Amino acid sequence: MKIRFALTVGVVLFIFSLSYAQKIHDVDSFKSGDQVYVFGNDVKLRSAPKTESDVLKLLKIGEWVEILEKTEFSWPYKGFDSPFYKVKYDTTEGYILGGLLSLERKTLGYTHYYFAVSREGERSFLNMRHRREGTYLEKKIPIPHENFSIQTLGNKGVYGLDDILFINYHSEACMMEGGGIYFFVQNDTIHEVGQLSEISDAGIFHLKEKLIFPKDEDGIPNTILFKKVTQSILDDETEWVQTTIETRKLRWISGKLTPDFREKLSN
Repeated sequence: MKIRFALTVGVVLFIFSLSYAQKIHDVDSFKSGDQVYVFGNDVKLRSAPKTESDVLKLLKIGEWVEILEKTEFSWPYKGFDSPFYKVKYDTTEGYILGGLLSLERKTLGYTHYYFAVSREGERSFLNMRHRREGTYLEKKIPIPHENFSIQTLGNKGVYGLDDILFINYHSEACMMEGGGIYFFVQNDTIHEVGQLSEISDAGIFHLKEKLIFPKDEDGIPNTILFKKVTQSILDDETEWVQTTIETRKLRWISGKLTPDFREKLSN
């Protein structure tokens, strides 16, 4: 993983401790009864689970369908083997390719955002869309794998900010790459502000980064605090641990997280 707020290192995961369950996504996460939103635009609702079947309706981005069942049929799409789902749209039943459906819908400010994954060679991406003036805008975000959750956090006490979106990569093994990316939403504009990391190596080394917001425990009014903790086990038997703590105060001003220290500390 890449650290943008501190020294560049290899990464595994940054998992927040939350009091509620997180929905962890993969490319095949839809279940019978789910209400799922359309990610593509002019998506074909077909009469059968194959690409040459008749088109019953064209669905716009943001319209929703009810999942009835996953079929045994699939089709290569955006780097994945995507299954067809039998769905119900209004009173019409038909079939839609899973890759054309949004993993989730999140509302930030007054805008709905939709999410899908894609793969190019060995690289995976999270694609994020929202509608604007009859069309849609899209961000394409590199991710280490497809095991992640999408969280909205509110403004956490940051003045002038409407909402915070966090893409949280979940790692299930030591040294498995992961991470978390923050997006700040202000005046219907979404800003990528930083990628945080945690890496652990079999109890020998541990690095963890986090942002502490004004409304968090230990938060500081009008300040976003970046904190990085590095621990090295020098001797396990005697519990000899070396700990280094770095902190830096940041502010959200005119659509930017300042100071812009990501480049300064990467040299």
